[in-house]
Amino acid sequence: MKPLIAIIAAVFTVGGAAIAAEPESFPKTLPFPHVRTLAGDGQPGAADSAPARVNRPHGLAYGKDGSLYFADRGNHQVRVLRPDGTVATLAGTGKAGFADGPAHAAQFNEPIAVAVERTGTIYVADRNNHRVRKITPDGMVVTLAGDGQAGYADGALKAARFNQPYGVALDATQTSLYVADYLNHTIRRIDLVLERVNTLAGNGTAGFADGKGDAARFNQPYNVRVDDQGRLWVPDQLNHAVRRVMPAGEVTTVAGSGKAGYADSLAAAAQFNNPTGVAPLPNGAAVVADRNNNRLRLVTPDGSVTTLAGTGEAGFADGPVAESRFNQPLDVDFDDSLSRILVSEDKGHRLRVLPKDTQRGLLLFDERHKVSAQ
Repeated sequence: MKPLIAIIAAVFTVGGAAIAAEPESFPKTLPFPHVRTLAGDGQPGAADSAPARVNRPHGLAYGKDGSLYFADRGNHQVRVLRPDGTVATLAGTGKAGFADGPAHAAQFNEPIAVAVERTGTIYVADRNNHRVRKITPDGMVVTLAGDGQAGYADGALKAARFNQPYGVALDATQTSLYVADYLNHTIRRIDLVLERVNTLAGNGTAGFADGKGDAARFNQPYNVRVDDQGRLWVPDQLNHAVRRVMPAGEVTTVAGSGKAGYADSLAAAAQFNNPTGVAPLPNGAAVVADRNNNRLRLVTPDGSVTTLAGTGEAGFADGPVAESRFNQPLDVDFDDSLSRILVSEDKGHRLRVLPKDTQRGLLLFDERHKVSAQ
């Protein structure tokens, strides 16, 4: 068992909300007091360089090179925001379709999410093609799994079927790729070694139930992320809840009452309205993109929910988090140093950021927010 000091949580303030953290595994001060715009001017478009335009940017993935990769849904492209602030198109012609091949000639049909492998391979959830694709480091787009027909079938990669894959996430070993299978209401697993697809949780029927494997129910799982302990975090859109899946398939509800609304509260009493993105933290907390509430929310390790940023009114405003506005924040991610919260904005057609303020922050201790010893 860890020494007592290791399980006393350090509370850091984020936009007025307190979150617990283990001193040995998580920074003690992480204030994110302001929202800024990284790319996009609010108008849909496909302009590279700076100033760039984007069109309904969705899933985000921060790369080891310091770049932010994103699925540009409305442009049917996979794009990247470089560390120098420029945007470049990695793959896709800009027209909806299906074509493997060289990146500049390849076609997607509403790509929703991306995951970046250490080797540089980019995995793509290609929504309306019902496939999971990949972009190789040498610039080729190939189909990894799915036969292009909407359906529900496990098995060999090319024989498997999905019904609008929405989220993709790699495990720590990068031998498993998890997929949020939106209209099959399941979490699927692609074994990259054995080259097979299986269902980890859910059984194809919409519902709201915790449990293991096919006893669990989701209702349009929008995304999936893997935390440092190998647990999967799922924004369960139409259940208006944040769910967590253990590697063996056990599903629990972290927060959310199951009804659409807006309420900061303890786990089961808290309310979201169509959560679509989640970024877990090393201490068991998570940041959630609460799309239809136009807010970023915080889930603490004990499941309590608070508001991180956004007034709740759809619009655009950079500045202090309490005064900031979003127009359907879709996904959230952290950079590798946990010094920035990165946000994609669907109807706002922007990429936003909440940078860490290194000049302020309080170190407090609060017995109510202990992190249990593992």
